[in-house]
Amino acid sequence: MIRLLRLILSLLFLCSTILAWAQQIPIGTWQSHYTYKSIFAVEKMGDKIFAGATHLYSYSLTDHEYTTYSKANGLSDINIKLLRYDSESGYLIIVYANSNIDIYKDNTFQNIPDIKNLNITGSKRINSIYFKNKFAYLSTDFGIVVLNPDKLEIKETYTLQKASQVLEIKDFTSLNGKFYTATSAGVFSADENNTALQNFANWTEINQTPCQFIFAHNNKLYYATSTSLYSLQGTTNQLIYTTTSTIVKTRTGVQDFYIAESGDDRRAIIILDELGSIKDTTYLINPLDIVEVAPNEIWEADFWEGLIKLNNRKVKEYHVPNGIYSNTIYNLSNYNGVVYVASGGEADWNTLGNRSGYYTLDNGTWQTYNSQNKLPAMDSVNDIMDIVVDSRNNDIYLASFGNGLVQIHPDFSTVVYKNTAYLQPQVGNGINTPLVSLQFDNDHNLWMSNYGSPYQLVVKKADNTWQKFAFPYNVSLATASQIAIDDANQKWMVAPRGVGVYVLNDNNTIDNKSDDQIRKYTTGAGYGNLPTNDVNCIVKDKNGKIWIGTSDGIGIINCPESATTTSGCDAELKIVKYDLNAGLLFQRENVTSIAVDGANNKWIGTTSGVWLISDDAEKILQRFTIDNSPLPSNEIRKIMVHPITGEVFFATVEGLISYRAFATEGSETNDDLLIFPNPVSKEYNGTIAIKGLVTNADVRITDVSGQLVFRTIAQGGQATWNGKNYLGQKPKSGVYYVFVSNTDGAKTKTGKFIIE
Repeated sequence: MIRLLRLILSLLFLCSTILAWAQQIPIGTWQSHYTYKSIFAVEKMGDKIFAGATHLYSYSLTDHEYTTYSKANGLSDINIKLLRYDSESGYLIIVYANSNIDIYKDNTFQNIPDIKNLNITGSKRINSIYFKNKFAYLSTDFGIVVLNPDKLEIKETYTLQKASQVLEIKDFTSLNGKFYTATSAGVFSADENNTALQNFANWTEINQTPCQFIFAHNNKLYYATSTSLYSLQGTTNQLIYTTTSTIVKTRTGVQDFYIAESGDDRRAIIILDELGSIKDTTYLINPLDIVEVAPNEIWEADFWEGLIKLNNRKVKEYHVPNGIYSNTIYNLSNYNGVVYVASGGEADWNTLGNRSGYYTLDNGTWQTYNSQNKLPAMDSVNDIMDIVVDSRNNDIYLASFGNGLVQIHPDFSTVVYKNTAYLQPQVGNGINTPLVSLQFDNDHNLWMSNYGSPYQLVVKKADNTWQKFAFPYNVSLATASQIAIDDANQKWMVAPRGVGVYVLNDNNTIDNKSDDQIRKYTTGAGYGNLPTNDVNCIVKDKNGKIWIGTSDGIGIINCPESATTTSGCDAELKIVKYDLNAGLLFQRENVTSIAVDGANNKWIGTTSGVWLISDDAEKILQRFTIDNSPLPSNEIRKIMVHPITGEVFFATVEGLISYRAFATEGSETNDDLLIFPNPVSKEYNGTIAIKGLVTNADVRITDVSGQLVFRTIAQGGQATWNGKNYLGQKPKSGVYYVFVSNTDGAKTKTGKFIIE
């Protein structure tokens, strides 16, 4: 009977569960969202091709599927510069730009941070890897490091010095019982069996040509400078090839060997036969690394186009998993479940000329929109700063820092507004029309900040007429950025570059300027009481309060409706006690972004990581940095909470990552109650979620006899349970009931789930 009941309930919940949860990650877990279109390293391991970029991915030659890896699922760091596989030991070695090392074997990553953490002066860069007898010989800027992957330890280090200068080791190889190394002062050799290679006296100088690469092929020795390839026989050097570009990598194959060159003059792969004669050249690529899979098949790490298979070593076949277009992100927004990413940006409030456009994440799939993809009209539009969607017609609006307002209709026809009577160029710059922030009010009027113009706040009204507003600035400080609209329909606007915040009360008569009230918020009691005039961000919480993030903490406007009245409303500089010491809220932290979740908790982004604090700011609920989480950087640009899933997106200076948090937006009713996973397998130890609830609903779980197993209050529209009763034990297998109600009991709902 129990088995039949489980089957029936499983089928009943299956259809609703698949659609709602297919693209969601489990609560408390992370998901990376990185670009894969620029690849720096490539290697073959078994039946997979591995590609290294900001993070790592593999392509299976047998089942043709991609697997992506990041700090969220095994890697210890970001920015991969080198991948090399040793078939004898079975290890793939992953080298990062900061000299951190991971090794990969049997689907497990292990970290060796010794070189990264080495306390020496000068560069610790790792330039190449050579394998011999299951050891990895790492060529670094301070010496040759012998790594034992099996023991996860450094066996020994050889430091080569000449004229009291430590030589930079660029590459390493062996041939006929001798080690050879390419250094900043030429080529040196030593007997492989010498047990004292730490002693520089045991190394012999072959020549004094500073070189970058050295390798053995077909029982011959070759070395290369940044522009020339030589063969080396004894002490005799023979020039084989010279380029006006830059040699960036050399790799050997079964019969041929390869030179990748990339520079302003040309970018190509040079193919040389076993005699060292040029056999062929492949163009129209930008190679940074190569690996030979078969004599007529090579794979290339391309800076422009990602991982490329070159059939017949000529014909391109792209192998790039779906991902975000670029790791450079300025802003995040969402509409109707779709995440919108603005590529940005600005540098010290100057244009960057970024034409990457914008990107969307919809049901797990990334799409790119720019002049090369769907929107040719954006060829002259750069630096997208913000994105909003008009709920009346699904028109998309983009703020461009230089090219005004872009309106995109659902059929992708496009209108650009700039240098008009309302959207005006920056003072002193007759070319750029910089917009930074966009916000719709409840009446479908679109408000926008026009940085540096005489009228810093502009509105495109619902009837398609326009209006503009000026603030009492010094012209040289006519700054304008993020906009927030409070519950009284007042418009709050950050004035960056140390000006503060302005608030406009237009008394709901946009076209009547005579009744407008404007207040400027700065430091000092009676003037706004901000922590500092250097303001970065602003947001309204679910209680209607305005939170202002600055370079020195947070100010909270508890009575924003009174901001422009005679009594005014200064910011509260809240005193909190998060450790042994009390202090002002985030004092001495550069607060770059604040986001509010469904439970009114605040996600605080800074230049030193992320905090989740309670709705009243009294408690720290979670704390994330690069050291205790998969965050790729502690420098946060923007945080956005997905209202439906509760997933929190963090745009960092190194790319985008998300975390499935515990709170979602509350619903009007409990009718969409959903329990996941259902059934709960006996092996499952994760969080059980109950979502689709009214805000802060009372949630109770009982067994079939009515015995209470667990009770909680929802975080916004979602309640969570760790699967254990009040004694810390897993309940017995069977059917369990969920009873949900709002605070006055007017909205109730019952659900069921199975614990196997």
